[in-house]
Amino acid sequence: MRIGISVVAILVTALALVPAHAASVLTVPAGTKVLLRFETPVDSSTVTEGAAVKFTVATDVLIGRAVAFRQGTPAQGIVTDVSKPGIFGKNARVHIAYIQANAVDGRPVRLAPLDVTPSSVRQVGDVGAAGATSLTGAILLGPVGLAAGALIHGGNVNLPAGAVGTSSVEETLQVPVL
Repeated sequence: MRIGISVVAILVTALALVPAHAASVLTVPAGTKVLLRFETPVDSSTVTEGAAVKFTVATDVLIGRAVAFRQGTPAQGIVTDVSKPGIFGKNARVHIAYIQANAVDGRPVRLAPLDVTPSSVRQVGDVGAAGATSLTGAILLGPVGLAAGALIHGGNVNLPAGAVGTSSVEETLQVPVL
C-alpha cells in the first residue's frame, strides 16, 4: 500500500512540474491558408503605392479542432506595387504586402503577399488571348500582325469590397489554445 501511495505522489509531482502550456500550444505550419475578405475595394486605376487595404478573416482557420485565426478578425496590408495595363493584353496588377492578422491569442502574424489581377479575381474577362493573337498575327501577317497585337490593351482590375482572396502564414508559429 505504501508503494502505491509513493507512485501516485511521484506522478502528481511530475505532472505539476510540466508547464501548463505544454499540452495547450497549437503549431500553425508555414503555408497554412488564410482566407481574407476585402473590406477595402481595390481599383488598379486609382489605388496608389502605400495605400492601406483592410481585410477581415473570412472563415475560422482550424488546425485539427483548434482555431488559429477567428472569423471576422481584422487584418491589414499595404499596396507596394501597382502595374498599369499595357500593350499585348498585359493586365494591371496590384501587389499587397505586409499583411498581418491577429491569431486567436491576439498576436499579429505576418501573412504572404497577395497579387490582385484579373485572373486572381476572376471578374475581368480573359484578355490573355491578345498575346497569342499577336504572336499568330506576327507569324501569319509579319510586322503588320505584330502591330495589330500591340493595339490590344490589357485591362484594369477592380475588386469590390466583399471579395475573398487567399493568403498564407509565412512562418511556422506556436499559438496558445484558448
